[in-house]
Amino acid sequence: MSLFVINRYQGEDVEKPKVEEDHLSALLKRIEDRKKQKAAGTVKGNEIEKRDVQQEKGPVKKKRKNQKVIKQENSSLTEHVITETVEHVIVNKFETESIKKSVDPIKLKDALNELEGKQDFMVLGSELHKTKQSIKRVLPDWLAHPEIISADLSNSPDLEKFEAILDSKLLEVLRKNGITKLFPVQASMITWLLKCSKDRKMGWWPRDTCVSAPTGSGKTLAYVLPIVQELQFRFVPKVRCLIVLPVQELAAQVYKVMLLYTAHTNLRVTLISGASSFEQEQMHLVKKTERGQIISRVDIVIATPGRLVDHIKKTVGFSLAALRFLVIDEADRSTEWLQHLPSPHLSVPPLTVENLRSSSNRPAQKLLFSATLSQDPEKLSRLGLFQPILFTSVITDKDDDVDLDADTGEFVGRYTSPDELTELAVECSSEYKPLALLQLLTKNEISERALVFTNSGESAHRLAILAQSFLNEKNIVVGELSALLAPKQREDVLTKFADGKIQVLISSDALARGLDIPGVKLVVSYDLPKHIKGYIHRAGRTGRAGIKGTAVSILAPNQIAMFNKMLTAAHKKVPNIEKLELETFAESIDYQAHVEKLKETLNKKQSETLQRLKATKRRRGKQS
Repeated sequence: MSLFVINRYQGEDVEKPKVEEDHLSALLKRIEDRKKQKAAGTVKGNEIEKRDVQQEKGPVKKKRKNQKVIKQENSSLTEHVITETVEHVIVNKFETESIKKSVDPIKLKDALNELEGKQDFMVLGSELHKTKQSIKRVLPDWLAHPEIISADLSNSPDLEKFEAILDSKLLEVLRKNGITKLFPVQASMITWLLKCSKDRKMGWWPRDTCVSAPTGSGKTLAYVLPIVQELQFRFVPKVRCLIVLPVQELAAQVYKVMLLYTAHTNLRVTLISGASSFEQEQMHLVKKTERGQIISRVDIVIATPGRLVDHIKKTVGFSLAALRFLVIDEADRSTEWLQHLPSPHLSVPPLTVENLRSSSNRPAQKLLFSATLSQDPEKLSRLGLFQPILFTSVITDKDDDVDLDADTGEFVGRYTSPDELTELAVECSSEYKPLALLQLLTKNEISERALVFTNSGESAHRLAILAQSFLNEKNIVVGELSALLAPKQREDVLTKFADGKIQVLISSDALARGLDIPGVKLVVSYDLPKHIKGYIHRAGRTGRAGIKGTAVSILAPNQIAMFNKMLTAAHKKVPNIEKLELETFAESIDYQAHVEKLKETLNKKQSETLQRLKATKRRRGKQS
């Protein structure tokens, strides 16, 4: 039995090339015969054509019957050519030495191409099957033709110009805080949103509004002031405004601003971001009356997405049915939480007379703010926007009108940075990146605050230890901020940094979004961000509110091409990249000694952590 199997296997191995060789030779012969038949006018295809012309003159039923025969013959011819094409592919892909000697693949290919050129159909996989030209994307009209806001903060209008539309008490609070002018984005949005409120009182649904403006241009006050003015005369507390922000730190910042501008009113504001316990947040949101009813305690809720969804699901009596304003700050972030909102705010109902008259079907006005607002219509459609309008800042050297589509291929202002921001880049080898940072910090003689960004909490931790070891001699305090710290620890670090007790703060991207820390004159991207949005938001922590600042990127040689591509694709000017020679600087500060000290510190902390874990395990073992 085993002998039979061996003989059978050997027979297949020996005879297969011969069969393929004969078959391919026959294939070439058939192709040559067909060419001769076509030349003589006797090919089946011509006979089919003549027969088809004759059948057109005959009865309809007979024509249909004959058409079946014609289709069968055409199908046979098509199947035959496709079979030959498949065999041709097999020759090119799996040809053996024996086939190469007897069959010329080039000759076979030319023959098939010649045959194909005389057919009225395309052979799949042929050279004639070319890629179609890409279709140019056409943006919706509201994205392609936005309302333009000036980016020049020096031309900000005085507060006196808004006395006719802004409440006198709000103007008084602004002046107390040293604000005598409103930035262009604030002036435009206050005027627009107050006009929308008048339309709402007349029964019309207000248009949803998107704002794309540079970091530090005053977007927070642009929505805080008109919202406070519209809600301040309410009678019964209900959640009429919801402001959603991506991270705790940014939510806490907006909460403080809102408290400041609602202090003279009866409006109640609360923060739900996870900074407090869930039960404490519930107590601030709702209360139970003597009759057992659960009612709202607040008018304005400021939340992070995860905590908001938790309260929608678990807090009895927390209702968004009366919502008038839905503010999505940093709107280019994930918006999956929107699906948990009640129906009229999640998806806008049809605009009918009945819905216009019904207060229950009236959607909240969505206000989207970001320095890197997405222009992807598919992503924006998930937000369920109602007749949206876009306000965007323009930074351009052109004096004439800007053709948005031709000039950038996307709306101007998508990735803009303020004029007061100076952008720089330096190059050094990967092992010398910590040295490059230390040189930048000492070269700038830090008298104000500096902010350094890394791509991970672990990297921020190591870099903070190394920088503190070096800068101790200069009486400069270094702090670190990342998700590795508890919320209370992060809050303490931010407070010390804002107060000037920490001069250098090394952070993961937790701070890159929207936080406004006065006095930050230098921002360093120690690690290259993964996307242009990260670059814009990092650099935007300085050069804010008309005050000059500098943003520096530290690049390894293999990151330069990626850096150039990232900025070029966003239509931003690529800064000149200075190459740093750091060997002499490393010797002058005894860099190797600081690195060894870092290793000792990390090993010591790792050992302490292991000891704590073992002690905890022993305690639990004794208790059990």
